[in-house]
Amino acid sequence: MFETIISFVEELRQNFRVVDAIDILLVSFFLYGALLWFQRTASRGVLIGFAALAMVYFLARGLDMYLTSLAFHTSFAVLLFLLVVVFQEDLRRLLERVSSIHPLRLSRTEDLSLELDTLVESVFHMSKTRTGALIVIKGREPLARHLNGGIVLNGRVSLPLLFSIFDSHTPGHDGAVVVERDKVTQFAAHLPISVNSDEIAGRGTRHSAAIGLSERSDALTIVVSEERGTVSVAQAGHLIEVATAAELKQRLETFAASTYPIASQPSRKQILFQNVHLKMLAVAVAVLAWFVLAYDPNTIQRTFVVPIEYRNLAAQLEYDPNAPNEARVTLTGSERNFRFLDPGTLKITLDMAERGIGFQEIQVSDENIRLPGNLSIYRIEPRIARLYLQNKRPKVEPTQKTNGGPQP
Repeated sequence: MFETIISFVEELRQNFRVVDAIDILLVSFFLYGALLWFQRTASRGVLIGFAALAMVYFLARGLDMYLTSLAFHTSFAVLLFLLVVVFQEDLRRLLERVSSIHPLRLSRTEDLSLELDTLVESVFHMSKTRTGALIVIKGREPLARHLNGGIVLNGRVSLPLLFSIFDSHTPGHDGAVVVERDKVTQFAAHLPISVNSDEIAGRGTRHSAAIGLSERSDALTIVVSEERGTVSVAQAGHLIEVATAAELKQRLETFAASTYPIASQPSRKQILFQNVHLKMLAVAVAVLAWFVLAYDPNTIQRTFVVPIEYRNLAAQLEYDPNAPNEARVTLTGSERNFRFLDPGTLKITLDMAERGIGFQEIQVSDENIRLPGNLSIYRIEPRIARLYLQNKRPKVEPTQKTNGGPQP
């Protein structure tokens, strides 16, 4: 047993390349992003289901279970289609989130706390007066495709502005106000309505609209009930009633901290140990996938018909039509190395410089073929290219004829 382990480690040491380490790290990075996305968007049951399918597939490949592997291969397109259908909204949000990332994105400043105080004060004042209100605080994701109507404002957040917008005598009081940083960017906007009856639980249209937007974006929405005067916060598809101004302030500060974080360099400890369980899982799956799908120390041989190209032939010479124009080349290497080989790039190049008229025998060596790394030549047939070089024959121009006969 010990000798087997030593033999395996030695074999791995001989076949493992720096490129393989980079390959595993890249796959681990993408897997970590996918796991993080699944954790935030999908239910735990869906994540467990996909993990179970992946384990069955790796097991089938590792044990050479042909029928099971074939079933996975044939159903992969259907599974991918189902993924797109089931998670189409989440995938669209993910792409929008990625496209909105900017390296020069502004960080949160201390001035933002003043605007939060203004929002909290105005919300609880409207709560006391039973004034219905719907205030959307934009997150990182764009909101344009989720909003209908709306009037552009770009006014600074203030108590008089918010009171005047939600005054029941104004035309736009039934719509939503969109707040981005310290600006009211638009008002009288209409939000998508949620169909989650369990979360709505008999509440009004404003609450349904707040939940609907939170299901489709990372925005936080504050709702003031016109009938009961209660204050609620909708985020990530859930509606939570807020009892005090201090609680609302705390929720807004938490949201602002995650949306507009204070610029700082994360420590190495934070980078390494944040979501460490997901990172370890991603690395483990990437390593397992590399062993099952990529690692193959067994050497195989494949034969290709490779064209022969003659170069640097003197301008006044030509070779006879019977000169060989291809050869059979047998290459040896691992299965994974052959996966990245394009047979169309293989070519035998023979240098004809300093060769004169007469019969020629040219040795075809390994240096005449350019190969990708980790593949070597096992056999070339024929090893000698035999051909005859002769002076170029003058071209015979065809005789031109006209209706009047041959020209003199």
